[in-house]
Amino acid sequence: YRGQVTIFIILGLMLVVGFLIVFLLVNPPEVHVVDENNPEAFIESCTRESVEEAIDILSKNGGDISPKGFIQFQGNDLTYLCFSYHHYYPCINQRPRLVKHMEDEITNYIAPKIEECFDDLESRLNERYDIETSGTNIITTLQSEQVTVVIDKKFKMSREEDSRDITQFRMNLVHPIYNFAIIAMEIVNQEAHFCNFDELGHMILNPQFDIIKFVTGDSDVVYRLKDYETNQEFRFAVRSCTFPAGYV
Repeated sequence: YRGQVTIFIILGLMLVVGFLIVFLLVNPPEVHVVDENNPEAFIESCTRESVEEAIDILSKNGGDISPKGFIQFQGNDLTYLCFSYHHYYPCINQRPRLVKHMEDEITNYIAPKIEECFDDLESRLNERYDIETSGTNIITTLQSEQVTVVIDKKFKMSREEDSRDITQFRMNLVHPIYNFAIIAMEIVNQEAHFCNFDELGHMILNPQFDIIKFVTGDSDVVYRLKDYETNQEFRFAVRSCTFPAGYV
């Protein structure tokens, strides 16, 4: 009897170990390795992760990290980029400077994470180098198919007679978030003037992008933009020229 129990325990342990091995192979932990000759690469990689997180949130929420004026749609809080409080009236653009707004949203989201990146980098180098740093200034720029983050920060590494001064770090990411913002602003401008947007005409002229319009039961309109080349998406909400309940 004891022999059977022992066999079952061993089999159980083997199964647990097997599951752990499979899990680690499928989802290996991310390890940032510091190249002492290229600390910029460490910061670039760390910054990239934070920017991708921020863009993912913006794309799902309609351009806001933490939406305030929004509707719930398929499990997400979608920001109203254009909103009307009154029936029959066209909406008012809530984000006339959408590109600048999203640049600021990304910067504010990644700023504390980038500080953690530098703290991590400094702790890894402290045993071999004397580190001097200054304050951090971060600028996020959205351009067609590209996101650029420039970090102005003094980072000095010293050891005996060797010394290295770095004053700027940079990260470039290929992503259509800027293009989504431009399309969203065009949609909002037409909704604000004509209470409608001709998505079919836009797609004929811009076949790279797919635009789908969902009309909810409350007369809200949800736009989903998709870039065929990258398979990335962006969604937001509009409430314009609505009719009262029971109107036929």
